[in-house]
Amino acid sequence: MLTDPELYSKLLTEIDKLKINKPIFVKLSPDLNKRQIDILLDISLKHNISGFICSNLTKCDERGGYSGKIVEDKSNSLLSYVYRKIKKSGKKYVLIGSGGIFSAEDAYKKIKLGANLVELITGMIYNGPGLISEINYGLVKLLEKDGFSNVSEAVGVGNKDY
Repeated sequence: MLTDPELYSKLLTEIDKLKINKPIFVKLSPDLNKRQIDILLDISLKHNISGFICSNLTKCDERGGYSGKIVEDKSNSLLSYVYRKIKKSGKKYVLIGSGGIFSAEDAYKKIKLGANLVELITGMIYNGPGLISEINYGLVKLLEKDGFSNVSEAVGVGNKDY
């Protein structure tokens, strides 16, 4: 987890120099506190970053971290916070929700908290590639039920409730 602001700024400055034509995303840890997140977001806003992935693994011990349902609440809280901070900045970024997505309802919750996209990791491991179809089919039903014609209309609508 990169939490040294000076090192983070230098890293992004060097990435800017590469003139990469592909989107660059910063994956944020759910273990960061709000002050750390604010600092990383402030630095990121000054660089060629396309968006943020909320979130990475949560710390377990020196052997690694946890993913999946165990990180879902932390991930959702981080996503909600980053969405609100980015919205206030007036800048356009893509937010990718990750952590604990095993169903269309899980994906939809992240979308309503501010995710433009969702990333499946642990859910795919346990449920296989058919999960993608299940989520897509379920999302269509959830969007229709709430009166939305596409995902973009639902992004962030539930954030104030979180």
